[in-house]
Amino acid sequence: MKKTGSEQDAPAEPLERARLQAEVAKQRVRIAKEELKRARKRLKEAKREARRARKHSAAARKVWKRARRAQKDGSGPGKEKKGAPRAKRSARRRPVARRAAAAQRAAPKRTVRSARSAITSRRSTRRAVPTAAARPAA
Repeated sequence: MKKTGSEQDAPAEPLERARLQAEVAKQRVRIAKEELKRARKRLKEAKREARRARKHSAAARKVWKRARRAQKDGSGPGKEKKGAPRAKRSARRRPVARRAAAAQRAAPKRTVRSARSAITSRRSTRRAVPTAAARPAA
C-alpha cells in the first residue's frame, strides 16, 4: 500500500492521545488524594465525636447509677450521711468506700451466691466424705 501524507501524521496522534491520557490519569490521582485527605479528616472528626459521646454516656451512666442507688436506699437517714463525707474524701480513699458500699448493696445477692457455693462445696465434700457426715454440716 502506498503511504499518503495523512497516514504520516497518524503516529503523532497516538502520542498526543497518550499524553492526554497521562494528564487525565494525573488529575484522577490528584482527585483521589484529595478525597483521601477529606476521608481522613472525616474519620478523625468521627473518632473525636465518638470519644465525646463515650465520655458523655459514662457521665450520664454515673448520674443514673447514683440516682438509682439513692432510690434503692430510699429516704433512709444514711442517705444524707453518705453524701456529705463523700465530698471531703480524697481520691485515694474512694475505691475503698465504693467497695464497702458495693458490699452492703450486694449483701442479699451474696447470700444467694454463698448458698450456691455452699451447695457446690457440699458436692465436692460428698465425693470425698460419706453423705451422712456431709449432711449435718449443712
